[in-house]
This record gives sequence, structure tokens and C-alpha cells, in this order.
Amino acid sequence: MAFAENLRRLRLERFLSQAELARRAGMHAITITRLEAGDRAPTTRTVRALADALGVEPRDLAAPNEVAAARMLGRRRGRTMERRKSVRDLGEGGSTGGEG
Repeated sequence: MAFAENLRRLRLERFLSQAELARRAGMHAITITRLEAGDRAPTTRTVRALADALGVEPRDLAAPNEVAAARMLGRRRGRTMERRKSVRDLGEGGSTGGEG
């Protein structure tokens, strides 16, 4: 069963609203909405916080490959941000390697 389905099922079994689960897990309610809709992949930190708030083990929420996929997306996003910063620095008079 997928993370989004597990999250929704466990939340409803405990009679929690998305807002209440978000409060207990220390995140925004929109995050719960997006996670349950499958619009956002869970991070390890998110899975742990939600599992704690629901009183279950992290493995009851997400399979390791679901969290691994989110880590890969985060790494790609991080590299993109690094590239953008490098290009921006060059545009702002940063060293191009040819000046001395």
C-alpha cells in the first residue's frame, strides 16, 4: 500500500482531521493535504514526525523505496539550486577564472 493511502487510513482510524494531525506532527495542514493526495513525496523527517504523531512505526507509513525516491528528488533539487547560485554569482561580478 502506498504512503498516501497509509497516511489517510491511519489518520481516519484515529479520527483526526488533517489540521489536527499537522499540529501534532509540527507541520502545516496543506502539507498533509498534499501528502495524502500524492502530490508530494515524503522525506525521512516527515515520515518520522507523522509516525510519531499517529503512534505507529515509520515502516507502517512508508516503504523505504518511497522515502528513497524523495531523497533523490531532494538531491536533484539541491544541485539545481547550486547551479542557479553559481550562475547568479557570475552575473553579479563573481570571478570567472580569467581575471587576475
